[in-house]
Amino acid sequence: METPEGIPPLLVDFLLASAFSFLIGLALKEYYLSSKKTETFGSTRTYVFIGMLGFVLFQLQEQRVLYLGGLLVLGGLLAIYYHDRLGRQRFGMIGILTALLTYLLGPISLQYPRWFLVLFVITVLLVLNSKAKIRVLTERLADREIITLAKFLLLAGVILPLVPDQQIVPYLPVTPYQTWLAVVVITSISYAGYLVQTYLFQNKGLLVTGAIGGVYSSTATTVVLAKKAHEQPSNDAVVAASIILATAIMYLRLLVVVGIFNLEVCARLLAPFLLFAALGAALATLVYRSTQRVGGPPTVLTRQQNPLELGPALLFAGLFVFIAAATKFVLSRFSAAGLHWMSAIVGVADIDPFILSLLQGRFSASADEVVKAIVIASASNNLLKAVYAASFGDRRTGLLAGGALLLLTVIPLVYCLVAL
Repeated sequence: METPEGIPPLLVDFLLASAFSFLIGLALKEYYLSSKKTETFGSTRTYVFIGMLGFVLFQLQEQRVLYLGGLLVLGGLLAIYYHDRLGRQRFGMIGILTALLTYLLGPISLQYPRWFLVLFVITVLLVLNSKAKIRVLTERLADREIITLAKFLLLAGVILPLVPDQQIVPYLPVTPYQTWLAVVVITSISYAGYLVQTYLFQNKGLLVTGAIGGVYSSTATTVVLAKKAHEQPSNDAVVAASIILATAIMYLRLLVVVGIFNLEVCARLLAPFLLFAALGAALATLVYRSTQRVGGPPTVLTRQQNPLELGPALLFAGLFVFIAAATKFVLSRFSAAGLHWMSAIVGVADIDPFILSLLQGRFSASADEVVKAIVIASASNNLLKAVYAASFGDRRTGLLAGGALLLLTVIPLVYCLVAL
């Protein structure tokens, strides 16, 4: 962000640091009032002065000795204040930590881009005003899932960079690095949907469940929702609409996955996949409005398996390698026609390993053939979900959801025949 012409940059930095110090002090005051706490370290003006002090001391001397001296003085005052609190069995440190963060505004405004300064302040304000939500999330988050996430971060952040990016077996068209990278990307996206569904929108209704489930797994969501139709037959249209919506979101999810690995293929899929997603959303809306809904308690869905568990991750890696090898074999024997038939076959299983193997593997297929294979695989997967909806749901859910999913099977196949 550039400084307007004629205004000294130092003046702008000083005003920003002072203004943001005031906002932080004000947010801290609101936090104390909402928590009914009367004993605080200073007022809103105190934090403005702390921000100004940090700014001026950092600017006065290049060696920053004065700034470090100011930090020591501020730290000493905060230590005396906290020692007094400890004597009265009060252990909160929000005011102390906020004062130290405010003191950092001077160096941040002078040394870093302004977008980082704004991001820093926004983060402080959000944390200060999210005490209740953070506490609820902390209480609801299972310890087992935190441990699982820690293991996954170790594997993704430490092990992934160390995995060799060279083919170990000449016949396999993918490397160990590509295999584990595919695992990291897919499980990360699925985990985001899993967290949102499990901890934020667990009891927010079937439509929200269908939308979030499309990020996690549209196939698994179809099965779970179809089974719920037997428990709530009066809401069969809502269940069907939720199943269709999950498939609409699936197309957006696939665009993100493809875009991470191949922008050219993503660009070619952008228009048709957005069209299919919009069509799915329109069909879900029509089905949802087709009948009266019966009110009742929110639907609680069966708890999905955490996608960061090592078991599913290793299974995905095995499928990725197997499908990559099978794809190379099919292409070498049957060319593009064989690839298209294989796309239809893998669509009735898990299409993610197939799509990622196409995007990362060293195959002879052109970009047009890869695009066509992905569209066919997604259409085949919709056919599988139509069968699931008819098999696990009641009659009306099977007709509504299954019919819409059959339409989302036929239209992409027609698109392949006409446009690709």
